[in-house]
Amino acid sequence: MLPNFLVIGAPRSGTTWIDENLRCHPDVFMPKRKELHFFDRHFDRGLPYYESLFADWAGQKAAGEATPDYLHGVYSKNNIPAHIKKCLPNVKLIACLRNPVERAYSRYWNSKAKFDHNAKLTFEDKLHAKPEFIQEGFYFDQLVRFLELFPSDQMLVLLYDDIRDRPGTFMKDIYEFIGVDPSIHTGFEHARINTAAGKRNLAKSRLLWYVSRALSRANLHTAATRLSQFNSKPIPTMTPETRQRLIEVYRESNQKLGQLINRDLSIWNG
Repeated sequence: MLPNFLVIGAPRSGTTWIDENLRCHPDVFMPKRKELHFFDRHFDRGLPYYESLFADWAGQKAAGEATPDYLHGVYSKNNIPAHIKKCLPNVKLIACLRNPVERAYSRYWNSKAKFDHNAKLTFEDKLHAKPEFIQEGFYFDQLVRFLELFPSDQMLVLLYDDIRDRPGTFMKDIYEFIGVDPSIHTGFEHARINTAAGKRNLAKSRLLWYVSRALSRANLHTAATRLSQFNSKPIPTMTPETRQRLIEVYRESNQKLGQLINRDLSIWNG
């Protein structure tokens, strides 16, 4: 069995939440491990290797995986869209996009929460050291690379803002797109997961963080989410100067993106 849908990105834009909801749908199969990275890191292992990752498929109508690096990975030497087209010509592609300024800031705090060596780096330091944090937010160019090979009806582009505003409808749109029962409610739609403020290095208590991780691995997602929220620290706001600089960096790309997906993104430029 090979997947018939892929969640391709963007990083820090709700892909973990989407993945968890998809796993709760009875008509959907997802491999045990999120982020398989076949098309960007392991393509040389060959298609039989990739297919083996779906060996536990039990006849579900839809099968897929979520690797958010596939979207911005178009900038790498690996031709990800071409790899996907060659192996999965009819695959459905799902992209969830977040205000690129907020996404970059979330990316920074996520790395700060996960890796000790980032503890003393400011956001501005990190952007200088990791320019890809900015590059990942040029969604228009990334989507065009996919749309050059795939028809538009094979791609669903969603906005992170809609997860907050209409989570149930958001997942219904995905279910309809991949051809499974859209009336299913997983009970996980209102959960908040993978927030940097509740991760190991930023949590109020590391002990509670480990307990939350254990609950999540035991599929007790509601309890894990509540504990993570309780254990989260507020994240400082971005400096106005840095925010305005990034708004200008992304302004033209956001305008093109809005036209491409027929959404008003002016709030991203304000």
